Amino acid sequence: MYFNFFRQQNAKKSNFGDDSYPSLSQFPLLDAAINEAQANIQAPRGLIQNAALTAISVVLQGLVDVRKPNGQVAPTSLMLLAIADSGERKSTVENVFLKPIRVFQAKQGEEVKESQSVWKVKYDTWMVRRNGVLKAITKKASKGLSADEEEKVLLALEKEAPAKPKEFKILYEDSTSEALFHGMYENLPAAGLISSEGGGVLEGRAFNDLSKQNAIWSGDSITIDRKTAESFKLVGARLTVSLMVQESVFSKYMAHKGGVSRGSGLWARFLICRPASTQGTRYVSTQVPSWYHQTQFASRLEHFLEMGLICFRGNKKEKEVIGFDSEAARLWVEIANDIESRMCAGGILYGLGDHGSKLVEVISRLAALLHCFEGFEGDISMSTLQAATDLAKWYSNDFIKLFGENSKENDEEQELNCWLDSFRKVGKRFVKKNYILQCGPGKFRKKAALEHVLLRLVNNSAIRILNYPGDKTIYVDLCPWQGGV
Repeated sequence: MYFNFFRQQNAKKSNFGDDSYPSLSQFPLLDAAINEAQANIQAPRGLIQNAALTAISVVLQGLVDVRKPNGQVAPTSLMLLAIADSGERKSTVENVFLKPIRVFQAKQGEEVKESQSVWKVKYDTWMVRRNGVLKAITKKASKGLSADEEEKVLLALEKEAPAKPKEFKILYEDSTSEALFHGMYENLPAAGLISSEGGGVLEGRAFNDLSKQNAIWSGDSITIDRKTAESFKLVGARLTVSLMVQESVFSKYMAHKGGVSRGSGLWARFLICRPASTQGTRYVSTQVPSWYHQTQFASRLEHFLEMGLICFRGNKKEKEVIGFDSEAARLWVEIANDIESRMCAGGILYGLGDHGSKLVEVISRLAALLHCFEGFEGDISMSTLQAATDLAKWYSNDFIKLFGENSKENDEEQELNCWLDSFRKVGKRFVKKNYILQCGPGKFRKKAALEHVLLRLVNNSAIRILNYPGDKTIYVDLCPWQGGV
């Protein structure tokens, strides 16, 4: 039977919140934890879902890869973005699901401090010996004498240099790309870049290295070249990225850097949601909330963290590879082909080929994570793949709303209006249309394209077009709401 990825979902919907959310009932650990958090926090379910998936991806990405039915092996790391305004309890949601990881990391950090103190003493002692040999070489060289014996001692000494204990650091919060990549090289090569107020990450240097972000997502090695320190290469690294940002912050980022980030394919790798607000419906009661299911969820996270710690201490880099059973493999092929067909002209993914080309990869990762986290045995089943597909479809719908054809028009309006703001800020109200055509953003230097977006801005009352009697020059009024003209 032909599989329609964008069919109306027939699966039972979640009983909580917006019934457009796909059901996760076949994943009892995850579903119960999300339902419980939604009842207790009363935040948008999309935020809670993102936080739960973030935690699962962080703890499993260093242990498990997924083998797709076409034979390709891929990481299971996820990139997630939730767009929600202030007051939606983003930080609260993130803290609930990531607290077990933070606590585990802090405990390991305390334990490694003692090891690092011992290392520091050994290292200082080693440096004294090394400096003594170097002084002896310098002294002989100044007298023109051979220092062959001292050089042999120095070579032997270099091999005895005490190795600095590595830290089990798995979460990086609002970090720069330099700190993130160097930390992954020096310590644990599987990490999470996390921010519940992601504006700092979007505007910071972490998102300047788009090619490196994309490469790590794909499981490729990356080389970090540095001017003032030794360059290094990250091999087999895994990175989960999870951001929660306000609508205004995301819009500003897209207006300034959206073209570059979309063009690089970065956002196509993200699971993006913009859930409806719950403000105005979050009524309180005297009932003490239960966190029983969250405790179970945390226990499962700790199980995988312990496994990761064992691999880390044993320097084990090989990962378990999870595949699909025969029924799931056939369904996977149908899903892949259906998505491909939707990228043709007239299809729902037309013009969104970057997103469509990554969808099957994202579905595969979700299926592997859900399968492993719930403790299912054997290969990934068809029902798990179906649930992962429905989950990906829910995120895909929000991506289409953000970046589809209608969204492109909104982005164009926003980009030009943002450019016009530079005149408003200095008190200039009128700009010649020809000036915009000659000096405005590149995409609007064609008459048809400019007129199209100007018309939409006029319809939205953002500007007004006018000219004066006896003057053929056409002006753009940047503040029509001020009147008086």
